[in-house]
Amino acid sequence: MLSFVRPLLLLCFFLICTATQAQTRTVYGTVRDANSSEKLPFVSISVNDGETGTTTDLDGKYKLQLNRPVTSLRFSYVGYDAKIIYPDSAERYDILLPPSVAQLQEVVILGSGKNPAHRIIRLATQNRTQHRLSNLPAYTFRTYNKFILTATDAQEFDLSDTLQLSEQDSAYLDMRNLLAGQHLFMMESITDYAFLKPDNASETILATRVSGIQQPSFGAVAAEARDFSVYEDMPVFFGKRYLSPLSPGSTRKYDFILQETVVTAQDTTFIISFKPEAGKNFDALKGLLYITSNGWAVQNIIAESADGAQRGVRLQQQFKQTGPQQKWFPTELDLEITVPKITLRGHQPYGRIRTYITNINLNPALKKSDFGVVALQQKANAAKQPDTFWQQYRPDSLNQLELRTYQQLDSVGRAQKLDRNIRVLEYLFRQQIPIGPISLDLNRLLRVGAFEGLRLGIGAHTNEVLSERFKVGGYWAYGFRDEETKYGADASFILHKPSQLQVKAEYFEDVLEPGGKRFPFQQTGFLKDLRRVVLPLLSYASHKSIAVSGRMFRYLQAHAQLRQEEHRPTLGIITDETPINFNLAEAALSLRYAPGETYMNQFNQLMPMQTELPFILLGQYTRGFNSMLEGEHSYHKYEAQATTSWRHRTFGQTSVTLSGGFISGDAPYISLFNGYGSYSSDHYVYTGKGFETMRPYEFFSDKFASLFFQQNFGKLLFRSKFFQPDIVALTNIGFGDLDGAVILPDVPVQVMNKGYYESGLLFNNIIRSPFSGVGVGAFYRYGPYAAASSKDNLVFKFTFSLAF
Repeated sequence: MLSFVRPLLLLCFFLICTATQAQTRTVYGTVRDANSSEKLPFVSISVNDGETGTTTDLDGKYKLQLNRPVTSLRFSYVGYDAKIIYPDSAERYDILLPPSVAQLQEVVILGSGKNPAHRIIRLATQNRTQHRLSNLPAYTFRTYNKFILTATDAQEFDLSDTLQLSEQDSAYLDMRNLLAGQHLFMMESITDYAFLKPDNASETILATRVSGIQQPSFGAVAAEARDFSVYEDMPVFFGKRYLSPLSPGSTRKYDFILQETVVTAQDTTFIISFKPEAGKNFDALKGLLYITSNGWAVQNIIAESADGAQRGVRLQQQFKQTGPQQKWFPTELDLEITVPKITLRGHQPYGRIRTYITNINLNPALKKSDFGVVALQQKANAAKQPDTFWQQYRPDSLNQLELRTYQQLDSVGRAQKLDRNIRVLEYLFRQQIPIGPISLDLNRLLRVGAFEGLRLGIGAHTNEVLSERFKVGGYWAYGFRDEETKYGADASFILHKPSQLQVKAEYFEDVLEPGGKRFPFQQTGFLKDLRRVVLPLLSYASHKSIAVSGRMFRYLQAHAQLRQEEHRPTLGIITDETPINFNLAEAALSLRYAPGETYMNQFNQLMPMQTELPFILLGQYTRGFNSMLEGEHSYHKYEAQATTSWRHRTFGQTSVTLSGGFISGDAPYISLFNGYGSYSSDHYVYTGKGFETMRPYEFFSDKFASLFFQQNFGKLLFRSKFFQPDIVALTNIGFGDLDGAVILPDVPVQVMNKGYYESGLLFNNIIRSPFSGVGVGAFYRYGPYAAASSKDNLVFKFTFSLAF
């Protein structure tokens, strides 16, 4: 018996010793700035002189799990003095790194004189194709997003003597006390994202919480931080394209400095700073790249605009190897936004959105039919998710400052009925003011034009309170220059919501442009229809129509209309004694094809997403009927327009619009094609539509072709400290001919069969604010239809732009 027990005891003792030796050692903590206590992301941590290592996450936190003794930990970060500690039996080590007195300088190998960072940048550039997420066949992931709006001291005030505080100091003190207990605003969301090659993407908001609002119709989405890719030649960075530091030839434009080399086990991480070289003029970024020798992939990146933009944006991305393929995939994102020129009671407001990516699947079962034109939508119960659902995806519990933000603002929101105010704002986005089941149409209140002068009016439609499918409304307006009343009414019914299929009946007594474009898909809004302002003459029209519209396929919209109109033109009419009317009966079919166009369903409405489309095609066929619906003219009218744009790393963005049309039959001149001019001696505003030196009705055609070419150099041609305009060169060309149409004797008609030419140069955003800009443009008319005097061919106009 003893002979059996002794070996068994020895075996148990051996297993216990082995388990003790293999016990996992955990070391964790947070790394901060020793002066400001700010958490430091991407701090390099080397264990036991490089045996292994890691980096801190975006919250400055780190965690190491090791099955060997830890004798030393080295913490290093660009711009800070490195620190080495020798751990004992404790698990948590919070580290304070002091900022360096001087930045590390570029290291140059004396033998060759080459910059050592260039070799690493070239290797990363050569391997970027395999690391582009867009090259993966498909993937899905879940995100947790947290957006916080807060503020920091913009300047220091001496508030020691509270009895002598000025009104400004008191406001500053109130704001400081407020920020000590809560943020200004906060929101969270949990979303599911799916991608299928080549360009199918969708995101669904599963949960949303917004401080102060009980039933939010929107959620925080980190699209800007997620879509930025340093592996693209010209990645989009907060609405603007910049040259990537990993684009081909970047070593000739960027100043790269190898700041540090961290060796961990078999891999090496190279920390390289980048900024534009002195004297180089291009849209550049600056920041830090953490490039690993494991596939020469970007492990971390910190980037911001290098041009001193007024809107300060700073992006951080962290990547980790994921899945059986061990693909480098983003796991944490951080975006900071500040507007330096805006202060709030002595404080600088800034926003930060933090995103954590989990549940990454690189082999999902996705089909093309899983994706539609709506790329961002929100679940109906997203605002009602329980705390248990939130806790699954929050990387950490909310701190006291965040909890108090929700408590305080939710209390204020209920007292101030913020949900109701948000609903009002949603209607305002749609240019409406809700009054119960009726909404006033803001776009009917005021218009200004050369023909009508000041036009005041009122319009209203029923809204979703009455019905989500049926809508009826009307309007009334009066022009103080033409002294005429206009009015109209319409009714519509949505037959199928997913395809946006609806039927609409309309009647109006209003004005129309003779020979103008009548595509139903044209965008309208502030600064989008300035050409109408300069039109000196319009036709009065009585209009009756019924139309069916919807989305036939994912990117194809269709609109079919049957209309009866009576036109009473003012163009070419010398006296009112013998008024001339044109009775038209028309059937029109219009198509719009925009591949890649996507929408988001937020704020209880469908809105287009800001994406660059490869091209947009518009086509329209109109049939005029004689002896039908009181029509007096029979003709066929064909119109088409194609718009495309592309971007070059050196020359900026190129935009081209081609349009043309053809008419056969006895169409009256009001149904022909006017030259699409937008010049007026009384107005000096760049419309961005048509020929800027041509008068609106200078030419008429029954067949035409035109080319509008723009080259937006941005600041690539010129940039100084105080003068940084966006320079745009343009050339417009048009040809037209006319035969067999009904023309009034008193209408002065020219035919541009010899070719109409104009070129111009725009200096946009000479005067700029964070969200708008004012510039100037010069245009010159030349060729067969140029004026005899050179000064009569030169036109100057002001330009206006908005950042949204």
